[in-house]
Amino acid sequence: MNITILGAGNGGIVASVDLTRRGHDVTLYHTPESNADWDRNQLNDGIKFKGETVKINKFTQNIEEAIEHAEVIMVTLPTLAIAHYAKEVAPYLKDGQYIYINGASAMNSMKFMNVVKSEGYNPNVYIGETMSLTYACRYDHTSNEAELILTSTHNLFASYPSQHTDHMIEILKPLYDTLVPAKNILETTLNNGNPESHPGPAILNTGRIDYAGDEFYLYSQGITKHTVRVVEAIDKERQQICAALNFEQLDKSARSERSSYFPKGKTLLEQFNTSPILKDLKGPTTLQNRYIVEDVEEGLVLWASIGDAVGVDTPVIDSIIHLTGVLLDRNFFEEGLTLSKLGFDGAISPNTLNNLI
Repeated sequence: MNITILGAGNGGIVASVDLTRRGHDVTLYHTPESNADWDRNQLNDGIKFKGETVKINKFTQNIEEAIEHAEVIMVTLPTLAIAHYAKEVAPYLKDGQYIYINGASAMNSMKFMNVVKSEGYNPNVYIGETMSLTYACRYDHTSNEAELILTSTHNLFASYPSQHTDHMIEILKPLYDTLVPAKNILETTLNNGNPESHPGPAILNTGRIDYAGDEFYLYSQGITKHTVRVVEAIDKERQQICAALNFEQLDKSARSERSSYFPKGKTLLEQFNTSPILKDLKGPTTLQNRYIVEDVEEGLVLWASIGDAVGVDTPVIDSIIHLTGVLLDRNFFEEGLTLSKLGFDGAISPNTLNNLI
């Protein structure tokens, strides 16, 4: 299959070599407006992966060239970068292409298409998103080596609009056979594990982050018997929103076990502290880290907005949004992503909201 990957970060680079190694024709694109640590010659000449050097079809910073022959366009980007890439790609999209947003879900499919249409284009494409990136992975630019740590074994997926979900899962099956149909992109958004895991414990460790910098480990040091209660409280509010929308209500621990990020038979605190996937990850090293800023601006603010729309109070989520804003001198309630900014206004019944998406 001809695949173009937008975004040459850890996820994009690892996906490019993994899919190439599995027989797909992969082009990797990164915007010329962004600086990165990698060497473009390294990316074109071959990347070390699983004991061999894998040569992808092409790395390019020309967007028209990148997607010209693409059957599937995979977007592996931070949510805050999606609008920029949607604007770049809009003039060159072709009818019948499949756009798969493979990352932390935040109603990104709707956001992407809103940008494309605002640029004056209306291609007949299919688009959808998973609740999270399919991989736990990293890329070391100094050694030019990609590492695939884990592939999620249960990743909720929905198309936008939702009637194309089953069709898209079938198309994407040669890439990933662990995609599970969600009711819509609201459900994938509310199952993104980052907003409940990162900002709360991180801002409660602000002094430690400011002091320790590069020697702070959120999962093994910052999540303690007390700060884990904030994760659990946010998760309870998230589950209440899911209940209002008639989605599955599964707690953080069970969801992470199902996707293979956490081992079974332990408390949530033990899972965070001992997870072989997470415990040795450094950071955040500053409050400006995207796992705080992005997970508030595009995560918790959106969850609170959905809660407001369907009549669910979110006092703990609201408090984390407010306190993060105080620490960073920003108003995330005004700056963050809301249903209103996506085109919805005011209170709306859960059934109506589900049917519109």
